[in-house]
Amino acid sequence: MVTLLNRRQHGFDVVIHTNEHGPPHVHVFRGGNTLKAELQPVRIVRNYGFNTREHRRIRALLEEHQALLLREWSRLHG
Repeated sequence: MVTLLNRRQHGFDVVIHTNEHGPPHVHVFRGGNTLKAELQPVRIVRNYGFNTREHRRIRALLEEHQALLLREWSRLHG
């Protein structure tokens, strides 16, 4: 698991698991809540605990950092 964006800077931990499969996606964590989002395009796939306001914040964060996240996915998974 590689943490790409962390809670201290962005309010959420955004990670890519190193033993994952496509399509490119990330997992977002905070306070016992978790969410899975695909990166191309950014789309929430599963949510456990985040509310609608947090969804918007997470989506905006992932869209802002989409290029970085996709580069890291490619680096880790080819």
